[in-house]
Amino acid sequence: MRARPALIAAACAAFLVAAAPAPAAAPARAGSVTFLAGDATRTAAGKAEKLSVGSAVFQGDVLETQKRTRLEVKLADQSVLRLGPSSRAAVQDAAFGKSVEERKVSAKLLVGKVWANVAKAVGGEQRFEVQTENAVAGVRGTTFRVDAANDRSVVVKVYSGTVAVASGPIPRPEHQGAGKTEVAGGKPERRQIAGPQEVSREQWERIVTSMMEVRVSSEGVPTDPQTFALASAGQDEWEEWNRTRDAQK
Repeated sequence: MRARPALIAAACAAFLVAAAPAPAAAPARAGSVTFLAGDATRTAAGKAEKLSVGSAVFQGDVLETQKRTRLEVKLADQSVLRLGPSSRAAVQDAAFGKSVEERKVSAKLLVGKVWANVAKAVGGEQRFEVQTENAVAGVRGTTFRVDAANDRSVVVKVYSGTVAVASGPIPRPEHQGAGKTEVAGGKPERRQIAGPQEVSREQWERIVTSMMEVRVSSEGVPTDPQTFALASAGQDEWEEWNRTRDAQK
């Protein structure tokens, strides 16, 4: 029995629908722009668009500000991220679940300045972090700033709470074991070398508390935490402006 053309067409259409790839999931919304003075853009999938107050910001976006621009983004959990002039940052993760453990926020500061005022509901180690080429600042507190220079040096200042600052990648123990060394006469002599040693977190992490700072060199070498004082009037406009904005929250 010959199949009817209409039935064949319907079967082919059903097959094509079943075989079509599922549409890609939309990126998670991280928050929205709540303040903008100057020009700023968000770039997603290679396409850039200008930002304005009320613009949505999504996971995966690269935010960039121009000279004399200040940008504020309020996240879904009421935390605030601000970018200073000539800054560029990527919103790598923006997950907001029903509990603290389900929340993860991560931004990578490529160059420039970021100020973070973290909502108290966001807690736990590395649940809210700002990365740079040479350092990672994982929040255990509320308010801090990260400055990333073109030479890859970094300054992290904590204004309240506690931040864990790790410089560069986590160190890995070198492979060690029995080896050979040359002695007189050119004959190899076997000697025992100490086995791998576990590297503790304290060896590469600095815990920075309120009104303390850590500086990381362009080679990724951190200083010990040191105290700092609030800038005098007119000395640091970025700090003054952010403290004023925080007081208005």
